[in-house]
Amino acid sequence: MPVWQANCHVYNIFNTGGMANCELPTWHQVKLTCVAWPVPFTYWKYGPIQYGQNQSWASCDSLNALVGIEVIQA
Repeated sequence: MPVWQANCHVYNIFNTGGMANCELPTWHQVKLTCVAWPVPFTYWKYGPIQYGQNQSWASCDSLNALVGIEVIQA
């Protein structure tokens, strides 16, 4: 089942990390967009692949570095 049909949710954790889970059975993964300083550039961090209501977690490498979070199909 696609993540857009599985009623998936993402949660921002203190603007540094995030998690995702889905209400219906599907393989999913959290994807974070992070920013690094002092020379600003963006990079992506991915959580482990999980199924259904299991939580996929990830965190950026520094505090307040999270600029985007989404759940993607695994």
